[in-house]
Amino acid sequence: MAIERMFLSVALPPEIIDIVSDLPTRALRGVRFTRRKQWHITMRFLGDCQRHEALAALEALQAPAGQVTLGPEVTILGTRVVIVPAAGLDATAVAVDDAFAGIGEETDREFVGHLTLARLKGRPLRDPSMVSVLGAPISATWQAETIDLWKSEVTEDGAEHTLVATQHLA
Repeated sequence: MAIERMFLSVALPPEIIDIVSDLPTRALRGVRFTRRKQWHITMRFLGDCQRHEALAALEALQAPAGQVTLGPEVTILGTRVVIVPAAGLDATAVAVDDAFAGIGEETDREFVGHLTLARLKGRPLRDPSMVSVLGAPISATWQAETIDLWKSEVTEDGAEHTLVATQHLA
């Protein structure tokens, strides 16, 4: 059976995508902004795995729905990822980790809820003023009631995501 690169995420509703779209982004050399269709809250990156194993785990998943709050401002995660923090999915993330233990790549990374806005190429960010969106205020809340399983393919133009399945949260 074929191995596929996969991840699990919570989608943003259209009205929340519109709020994020209003952030003051501008093209800068060395900054690759993500596209609207890529915006999501990653719950777990599975990496290379068997589709049927991921689908079985998703079907068996008993994870709570959550009220997600974006904000309070755009910040940086590590030294190269520009994000909007997302709170409210910690219990969901624990249930996802339990259900997907042993599927795909093991991770010891702790869940940090966020929406990736941009990735910085090359050297780590030394001057935050170079990325105009850093520090921009944002506040948005919605009820996350589903989780999606995605196939991810890396291309020259960035990652292309294909929806595989959706599961309702409890």
